[in-house]
Amino acid sequence: MSDSPSPEKSPFTLFCEYSAVKDSTIQLAHDFDTKLQEMRHFNRKTTTSKDELRASIRCIGRCIDSFEESFTEQEVVIVGKVDRPVVNFSEDLTNDQLRSNAKLLLKYFKRRTLRYFYEAFFPDPMDLRKDALGKCGFISSHLKNCESLIDRVMMEAYACKTSSESSEDEEFT
Repeated sequence: MSDSPSPEKSPFTLFCEYSAVKDSTIQLAHDFDTKLQEMRHFNRKTTTSKDELRASIRCIGRCIDSFEESFTEQEVVIVGKVDRPVVNFSEDLTNDQLRSNAKLLLKYFKRRTLRYFYEAFFPDPMDLRKDALGKCGFISSHLKNCESLIDRVMMEAYACKTSSESSEDEEFT
């Protein structure tokens, strides 16, 4: 066995690897957008129960929290960031009020949080450094985790509560 380090990958090899990962990340982002549209339809259905709407609001809030925590962890500063809307999901609200709140929060998530996230973390197309591959993996991980949470809420009636959440009126700020 040789003690010599493995040779660096050629720029062509890096380009091919990055192109494949970038393409799969872009496809995942498109699939995620479709998932958010499905959630929007789920929230708009008149057959969606009050508990399901409340779970949907909690779920969207948790996704926003996860994406925004990554800004802090990665020391990303968002210039001109619009504050997240305060959304109530109390049991006292009607289904129409809950639908409206879910719509408002989902709209913020799609138009603000995701845009900030992609702008902060999607690597420059000409960046062939190894960290570009890591950035795509980072994006994919967040999208997959949030997509899984959304699926659980829509298909498994998951309440999307954490152990620290109480049964009292709750708000996302």
